[in-house]
Amino acid sequence: MALAISNALVACEPTQSTDDYSAAGTGTPAQVGKRPLELSPSEFAADLITPDGIRVKTNGQYKTEVVRNAAALAIDRYWSEVRSCAAGVERPGDADVSYLSDEFPRHLAVEIANNWKVVEGPTTHRRMQAFPSIARPGSWATARRQEDALYIVVVPELNGLGPQMVNELNLWLMRNANVPPTGNLPGACASVACVRFNYNNAPSQTWNECRQG
Repeated sequence: MALAISNALVACEPTQSTDDYSAAGTGTPAQVGKRPLELSPSEFAADLITPDGIRVKTNGQYKTEVVRNAAALAIDRYWSEVRSCAAGVERPGDADVSYLSDEFPRHLAVEIANNWKVVEGPTTHRRMQAFPSIARPGSWATARRQEDALYIVVVPELNGLGPQMVNELNLWLMRNANVPPTGNLPGACASVACVRFNYNNAPSQTWNECRQG
């Protein structure tokens, strides 16, 4: 009985889009020029570059050029939402935050997970794409990030990308700003609405609940 209850509860995990990629929960402090946060081409083989410069590894899951372009624009839309929020959090004393933020997307790597499936929550009965959690074995997640690199894994419909992008931007700023930013970026910009793009992921209900990109 305990096992059955445990297995039922893991379906709740997809409502949480803040899975932690690092099993230890800690990252290695980056030193500019010594441990860059950006993954090298040998570490991350991108097959799509968004107009804003975000590198994406799709794992072949966007089958047509139309869908690939729509996904690229949706990823950039997430970045636009995050950047707009971050600009409102910037304080006058954070002199180098603005140009570092503008540089950020060209260093970010986003992988579209290919080990996902549609799961249903036992309480809400919401069906959505999710993949097995690394931080919480037996649970499911829609997105996760690596704590010592600008690297995000997300489901094909991009659910959870916004909040993880906020955390990676914060990592980038904290590791590279000459003066650590004083604004609470994760706290102020944690809620980034999901963006719908021209790729209907039915039966996932999350797609239907997202706003048009």
